[in-house]
Amino acid sequence: MHVMSPCIRQPAIFSMILVGILLLVPSATIAEDELREAPEIREVKAGEPAGIFTIAGLPQHSYSFDVQYENGELTPLQGLGTVGFIIRPRGAVHSERRWLWVSNLFLAVRWEKNGVIHHFTVEQALKRGFHVVGLDVGTSLGSPAGAELYDRFHRLVVEKYKLNQRACMLGHSNGGLITLGFAFRHPESVERILGIFPATDFRSWPGFERVTGHGRITPAGLAYDLDAPMLLARIHEFNPIDNLAPLAKAGIPLYHIHGTADEIVPLPSNSEELARRYRALGGRIQLEIIPDGKHGGSEFYTSQAAADFITQ
Repeated sequence: MHVMSPCIRQPAIFSMILVGILLLVPSATIAEDELREAPEIREVKAGEPAGIFTIAGLPQHSYSFDVQYENGELTPLQGLGTVGFIIRPRGAVHSERRWLWVSNLFLAVRWEKNGVIHHFTVEQALKRGFHVVGLDVGTSLGSPAGAELYDRFHRLVVEKYKLNQRACMLGHSNGGLITLGFAFRHPESVERILGIFPATDFRSWPGFERVTGHGRITPAGLAYDLDAPMLLARIHEFNPIDNLAPLAKAGIPLYHIHGTADEIVPLPSNSEELARRYRALGGRIQLEIIPDGKHGGSEFYTSQAAADFITQ
């Protein structure tokens, strides 16, 4: 009878043990570090995660992926405990495989009764061969946890779709904090940033008392992991408007469009103050001011100058 030698038997035993260990690892744990196309996800309802979210507190908004783009095709994505999307251009792909990253993601899909807010800008990007992506991180206000999730998504989407290392980013309203919170920590991953009446200082909006503590509006799984006194003592480490130097050093150009009558995200303490500080650091920023413009309105979503900037 043939007897298996020890040098053959040990690897075989090791393989059996390894397989046994892998079988004990829940598939959901492995999936958390993956990004898969999920065409079966058509609609997201706030408060009704239906098993597709594993990050506590998400989703905070309701939206639908049932949207048609003339110049691109949208595919929902699932992974990292949340959902997102990618829109592939129907025509020729940009030679440098550039892409537009929209924050919040629901502004590029069908957002409840508001429709598709950034349809114009997304179509412009798709027409020029850009891919367009988004990821649901809720109202995370530029938190370290939200920025870390964005960084993981960035690495996965760049690898999966062979995209340019540097993203063109659009931060709308509270998406300004999300975008800048990622950008100042990872300036090497950002090409340029377009802000649509963006919140840039969380003391101005939503106000410090809503960033952390009992009144916070961040999703539990992506909140600031600090109590109010500790965050206040270290606020300059986390507040995006206080962390513009990495962006200026990296030469990242900015373009903000903001209205003078914005009562939610005031122009003076957000875009104007950011522009002052950014220029003082040697950064380049264009500021398009809409006289009497309030928080919202089609003039903010159909600016050809803004669309040209983000895709130039």
